[in-house]
Amino acid sequence: MQLTDYFYFALVLIILLAVFGVFWLVGGYLMFLSVDRKLRRCPNCGRGGSGFINDTDIVPLGVSIERTGKETVRIQAEKVTDHYECKHCSHTWMRTFERKERQPMGEEPVH
Repeated sequence: MQLTDYFYFALVLIILLAVFGVFWLVGGYLMFLSVDRKLRRCPNCGRGGSGFINDTDIVPLGVSIERTGKETVRIQAEKVTDHYECKHCSHTWMRTFERKERQPMGEEPVH
């Protein structure tokens, strides 16, 4: 094989990696849009992506400490309630979930 054969092989390899990367990014973006539309779907009129958050309530659930191997982490848990309103029919609803944030013990907790 000559040097030009290696250049062609490298060029084809770079092009294949670039195409794979573009498909990966576009696929991830389309998946994000699909999940976002389903999460913001109005339960009254059924339109996807029509709900927007107008208020958020956060209730702290407490702080716990967990030791994993040699590392000790602080786990701060909170209950989050998002209040949605539909852009089209003005229906309101709420969605509640629990959020946990893990921090190494050496760092200050984020408030």
